[in-house]
Amino acid sequence: MIRTHDSFRSGRLRMHTMFKARKSQHLMRVVASVLLMLAVAFPSLQAQAQTPGQTSQQAPADSEETLRARIDAAYRLMMDAGRFDEGYAQLRATLLDAARSDLYEFTVESYSNAGATFLNNQILDDAEEIFAEGLKTRAMQQDVAKRADFYLNYAMLKQAEKDYQGFVSMCATATNLYARYHGKESQELLYANDVLATGVAAFGQIASAINIEQRNLKLAGQVTGTDDRFIWKLQNNLADMLRQMGAPTRALQYDLAVLEKRTGYYGANHFNVLVSANNAAQDYLDLGQYDEALRHFQQNRDIAVVLKQEGNLVEQADAWLLYTKALSGAQPLDQPTMARLQLLTTDPNYPEILAIKIANLLAAHFATLGDTESSMAQLDRAYRVAGSTYGSVHPLTFAARQAMANLKAKTKPEAAAADFATLDDDMLRWNWFQVSTSGNPVVAEASRALADDMLYDYARLAKDNASVVPAFAEAVRRWPTLENEKRDLLRRLARLIDPSDVETRSLIQTGIRLSLAYQEASSSGYSSDDPGAVQPEQVEAAYQKDTAKVMAKYSFSQSLVDKPLPSANTLLKSNEALIAYFITRKWRADRESADPLEDERLYAIVTRKDQPPRLYDLGDPRRLIPAARETRMAGLRSTRSSQERGAVTLIDLHATFTGLYAGLIAPLEPSLGGADTLFVVPDGKLFSVPFPLLQDSKGASLDDRFVVRMLTRPESLLNAGVDQSFPRTGKALLAGGLDYARGPEKGAEPLPGTRKEVDAIASILRGDDYSVEVLTGTAASERTLRQDMEQATVAHLATHGAYRDEKEGGLGAVNALWQSQVVLSQSGDRQSMKRDDDDGRLYGMELMNWDLSGLDLLVLSACETARGQETFVGGLRGLPTAIDIAGAKRSLLTLWPVDDAGTAAFMVGFYRQLAAGQTYPEALRQTRRDARDGKISGAQDPRVWAAFVMFEN
Repeated sequence: MIRTHDSFRSGRLRMHTMFKARKSQHLMRVVASVLLMLAVAFPSLQAQAQTPGQTSQQAPADSEETLRARIDAAYRLMMDAGRFDEGYAQLRATLLDAARSDLYEFTVESYSNAGATFLNNQILDDAEEIFAEGLKTRAMQQDVAKRADFYLNYAMLKQAEKDYQGFVSMCATATNLYARYHGKESQELLYANDVLATGVAAFGQIASAINIEQRNLKLAGQVTGTDDRFIWKLQNNLADMLRQMGAPTRALQYDLAVLEKRTGYYGANHFNVLVSANNAAQDYLDLGQYDEALRHFQQNRDIAVVLKQEGNLVEQADAWLLYTKALSGAQPLDQPTMARLQLLTTDPNYPEILAIKIANLLAAHFATLGDTESSMAQLDRAYRVAGSTYGSVHPLTFAARQAMANLKAKTKPEAAAADFATLDDDMLRWNWFQVSTSGNPVVAEASRALADDMLYDYARLAKDNASVVPAFAEAVRRWPTLENEKRDLLRRLARLIDPSDVETRSLIQTGIRLSLAYQEASSSGYSSDDPGAVQPEQVEAAYQKDTAKVMAKYSFSQSLVDKPLPSANTLLKSNEALIAYFITRKWRADRESADPLEDERLYAIVTRKDQPPRLYDLGDPRRLIPAARETRMAGLRSTRSSQERGAVTLIDLHATFTGLYAGLIAPLEPSLGGADTLFVVPDGKLFSVPFPLLQDSKGASLDDRFVVRMLTRPESLLNAGVDQSFPRTGKALLAGGLDYARGPEKGAEPLPGTRKEVDAIASILRGDDYSVEVLTGTAASERTLRQDMEQATVAHLATHGAYRDEKEGGLGAVNALWQSQVVLSQSGDRQSMKRDDDDGRLYGMELMNWDLSGLDLLVLSACETARGQETFVGGLRGLPTAIDIAGAKRSLLTLWPVDDAGTAAFMVGFYRQLAAGQTYPEALRQTRRDARDGKISGAQDPRVWAAFVMFEN
């Protein structure tokens, strides 16, 4: 990105010209969230050292006018040839004299301006010396508004020094001071937030930067109006961040708008117009629209020729034009062109991003010629330029490392495997932070999608090299929910503590639950002003409390604490097999087009006890489950759907799911011999597949051959070995026969079968010495339900449920966790889709924040409760996600709308099996068999019994 002049600084920086210059409350909480995620400690304003050189005997203080004259004289002296050091010494002496005086505002301003002047001339050591000294002055401990300028300038120095924590700490202090002295909607604060956003982006934390800049832009529009030049500057910077995140389509929307605005304001031949033309050209370049890219780069060049400015703007435009022509094939890569391009990768007078792009182009060219050595040299150059410019954690740096690993894969698979393992770890850590601070589902998924190219290539390496599969399997475990070190540490501690230490275990579970809830809310459209949403400070406080509690109570050695979680092949029994499905994607440049995927691959990793995992490439999941079949799977309707009144004909399940066994299970048969239990971890659209229903070529269902246990996510296997028996005593909460009317609003269709259902279940449970509470009529309010469910062992809600995405008539641009719901008493006809304990609707986003860790079983005997939106984070976004995060050990849900009477009969049969001593998996399996065999009246149709799926968390 080329820096622009559209800005305001309210006269805050009195920059000297003797050196050549170098080339809301809501928003405040967003900034605070970023800082908390980094656990950055702010510098204390009260703990500064004494004024430098302060003595008990002070000479008479100079006046402000005298000090200002001495500073100006020092600057003039530094301009003289050979007298820079002399002038610098005089400047420092004058600043120290000011620091000893009571001229606090002048002192702060003088140190701030001096440091900024040296920073702008790239004399970083002297700038650091001045700022560090100024920070210790007595003036910086006073109530002086100009301290905000000082901290902001110091922050920009920290950015130039590539000191990330120092930058964020200084910048956050500056924003707090601007808010205090100038107001939370002041132009000063808006400018400081822009500095924060661009600086955070420069250090690779682009999602956080986009989050801050988007909110800053919204506030700036309210304060200054949308036609203000500062708005264009913010849009310019936001577009640059989106481009870095791999979202050129969205960047282009901003860049074209700014180009039009600037042209209208400045005229056709202005530097800021040149900037926008260049930026738009880069967007088109990333999108592969080379004609448009050439047109805008030519516009860039034409303006540069007219301006005749100092520098090499014309030459830069020529370089962009040459690169674009070479990339598109319009310019042959002959020897003169190659030589010119190679020079551009090492010339510091040209943009670093251009050097990186050219190096990648040359690397690809050499690779096609079979010149691996030259290709690797160019990739190494791209990596070094990206690392020195953007840092080690940036998409461009990651892309260079991935390209090098891919090149090694052809001849040195072991070296490539090592590279992919470290790249995977680094990208996962980076991605977790991006998703956790994005505050925007589009940005979160763009961030997550950047990893898809790496995972796509990593999977290809693993497919061809069995030795790589175990490491890839560990990656598959962590990526669906972006498992970070903190949550894994808590899981390790939970396995080490005394099993009877209920208090500590509960603390650990709370820490994991809050972390997952915050991540899910942030990645799916987190609103930091939502009073019911988990806040980052809660997450960090819970983690610190958990670790401190364990360390104070137990004397675990560090080596024991650091021991990795057990692998799947050590957790499984000899008769068990784990099938973890994982989808990798190869995206086109325009991920928002109608056909954004270049390729999509579904893999299955099968693990058996004491054996290395085996990887199976199952092909393109779009062919296994075409869009038409997805629609049929989502279109099953009957009377327990809250969106429909009356019975609707059910479609043929066999037509819907035929062929899935051949695609999903048959290829894995070589690894399933001797197993009678399958643990299945679905991914994406596979959450919609009723695995027990799938039939092989002989007509035998998977349910006939195996006990099928569905896991919400890979980590659920850690709990799969615990006792699966139904507790013989406890507290049960049942809800059914609800009254949905709300005044004149009739609400959902009454479900008479649900009252009979819960009464029959209550009778069974009371026979097992359960304390049973039954909520009927108007009694099942959200407040009552939460209070009782958080104290229960078993909860069973027999009511309406629904999930509707935008394609199925749901509201557009609404989070899937707000479109996943269970209907409660007195819900009426409203769809509030917000936190409201009195609206009669329990949404996934609300349920996610409940503490259901005491629930052994949660049954949502309602329609579509197992459905949700396919997502990169968690695989599925819906009620299964919410229940898993809330901490319930397992949940029995439905894949599609189900018949009222048949559901009631099926559920009663399920509880009878549990009361007879069957484990949860056995009870569900036997109930399905009884229904299939006609032993459960009204449930013999597979469109009833096959709808139920139990997810283990």
